[in-house]
Amino acid sequence: MSALSIINLNAGYGRNLVLSDINLSIVPGEICGLIGPNGVGKSTLLRSILQIGVDYSGEISICGSRLSSLSGNQKARMVSYLPQNFNPHSRLTVAQTVLLGRHPYRSGWAMDSGDDLEIAEKCMLETDTWDLRNRVFSNLSGGEKRLVLLASALAQEPELLLLDEPGSSLDFRHQLNMWLLLKKLSSRGIAVLVSTHEVALSGRYLDSVLILSDGRSRAFGSPSDVYTTEILSEVFNVNLLVSQDSATRSWVIVPEMKQ
Repeated sequence: MSALSIINLNAGYGRNLVLSDINLSIVPGEICGLIGPNGVGKSTLLRSILQIGVDYSGEISICGSRLSSLSGNQKARMVSYLPQNFNPHSRLTVAQTVLLGRHPYRSGWAMDSGDDLEIAEKCMLETDTWDLRNRVFSNLSGGEKRLVLLASALAQEPELLLLDEPGSSLDFRHQLNMWLLLKKLSSRGIAVLVSTHEVALSGRYLDSVLILSDGRSRAFGSPSDVYTTEILSEVFNVNLLVSQDSATRSWVIVPEMKQ
């Protein structure tokens, strides 16, 4: 069974069609990347899956259930989302922010349970934010805020994790740690769909890649299949040289030098 199935998706905002005829299937434990230049619809695709302010047609299913048949609470227990934009001025502490991820499992105004606190602590430890737990969210750096929101998304214990530019504002060490964490999560059976501009680094950890161009699918397959000089040069409208380092499996993507 697919963790996420998208069939013939068309999506946009009012009369502004952003995505056309998108098809995608992700199985549990798979990390799929969304690659493409700014404005091609990566965020719109993620928002369509969550039914957040997007008009769409087509069929979206999560873990075998059609999206239209799921209640808001059911979706919140199955899917978590790290957006590209968020409220940076929250006066909640880091621990309180992470515990927001446990809301789908509470009834009414119930207090945080022992399980909630234990799960939140585990997620903060995994995202290297435990030492920040008593800090006010608005006082953190941009990178620290993004890691805290990732911890909150993990606290939902999702079957499908959606991430929109999660490496934005992170230094290189935390970018690398984030990809290692996503790999660990996938080994537990969590499916991950991640929009990213970190083409070279992400290729080492992705199982599949959907490359978007002009609102349509340009290519879908493993990084080895779609990270090519021809495809990436065409999509990003830059002359690139693309190769893979055999020792580290990292991708090398550099501009072609003109003499």
